[in-house]
Amino acid sequence: MKKIWHSLLTKYIILIFIALGFLQLVMIVYMVGINFERLVSDVPSLQEFEESWTEDVYGATLDDVESIVEKWHADYPQASFFYVNADGELMKKWGKHISTNIPEHWDMVATTRFIQAHYNSPTFTVIRFVGNEDANGFLVLQMERTTLEPAKMASGFIYVAFFLMFAFLAISLLFFIRILKRLVNLEEAMTIREVDGLPIRTEVKKKDEIGAVEQAFNNMVDELREAKKREQEEEQLRRELIANLSHDLNTPLTKMRAQLQNVSAEQAEHLDHSISTMSNLIENLMSYSLLTANKMRYEPQDVRVDRLVNQSIASWYPLFEEQEFDVELEVEELVWHIDQVWLERILDNLFQNVLRHANDGKFIRLDVQDNHIMVKDKGQGFTEHAHTKGAGIGLSIVGLMAEKMNLAFVINSTGAGTTIQLHPKDES
Repeated sequence: MKKIWHSLLTKYIILIFIALGFLQLVMIVYMVGINFERLVSDVPSLQEFEESWTEDVYGATLDDVESIVEKWHADYPQASFFYVNADGELMKKWGKHISTNIPEHWDMVATTRFIQAHYNSPTFTVIRFVGNEDANGFLVLQMERTTLEPAKMASGFIYVAFFLMFAFLAISLLFFIRILKRLVNLEEAMTIREVDGLPIRTEVKKKDEIGAVEQAFNNMVDELREAKKREQEEEQLRRELIANLSHDLNTPLTKMRAQLQNVSAEQAEHLDHSISTMSNLIENLMSYSLLTANKMRYEPQDVRVDRLVNQSIASWYPLFEEQEFDVELEVEELVWHIDQVWLERILDNLFQNVLRHANDGKFIRLDVQDNHIMVKDKGQGFTEHAHTKGAGIGLSIVGLMAEKMNLAFVINSTGAGTTIQLHPKDES
């Protein structure tokens, strides 16, 4: 209902009704104007006029005819009168006669023709016997009806007014429909997406205000497409750079591993640790590149998270023990629909960050319960050192993988330690 009320068509219809009401008001004012003189002068209606004349003539005698006519002629100078006696002779006429065909001698035929000619004619005619006696003859009053009847609107004016009104409605409706159609086309262009996910261009047919909006929209689409093209080119260049860098780094690392047999055991252990660190960083670079390009295989299935966590912490336990970490573990049975390999990678990255950035705390706790995975340490926090110590891309990979698996990834890192939680997003 609210959408209908805010529709341009609804507002247009309201404006049309307002215009029609204004037209009717103009017509009323026009009618009042042409009848203003009659309204302020208290002119009687035709019925009142006829009743008053009948009352005066029926109550008179032959001697009163002159006085009655003089009184009425004084009140209505535009009226005309004539008197015919009982023998049908035209005796006298008063005023400027409207009718020119007044017979001198009246019989039944002449009387009938006269009445027939003036029945409902523009000349209002009243015939009354004096004193209501046939023997006294009759007295006739004639006056233009327009003098007593309210002025009427000319039929020609009405036809022209209605023609103009309908012409206005037709033209305005056609104009509005064309504007509405152009706006709908523009809305469709904004809504419909091409293969690249951007809006389609719209056709600019006219150079008016809407045409300016359409042209501005097309310019925006062109700029977006150009920006997307540059972004894709930069993304492709970045992926190629990472791939090439990973390949170039892996090659000398492989040679270095082969040469470890020529150095002492202590040096070999130190170099092997450095090589492993670099190898992990390179692997993270490759994984990040594949994730952002949506090219990393994702195969979700029902996974026993508790078992996977136990296996993962078991493989890392020797490293934590070597660094003298206090390891706490509390695991309950938990099943998620996720990619097992991805979750293993997430846990590996989180454990690696604990070793790098929480080594001074010598503590790690892993909880799997209440549909959550929580990793907690007592280090000084690694978020602030992420970019300098290489943790940034590792956490980025964790965030991307968690997002793909519809998991919430929450980090709370302070000087007293870091807590990381993973849980399904639909959890309240």
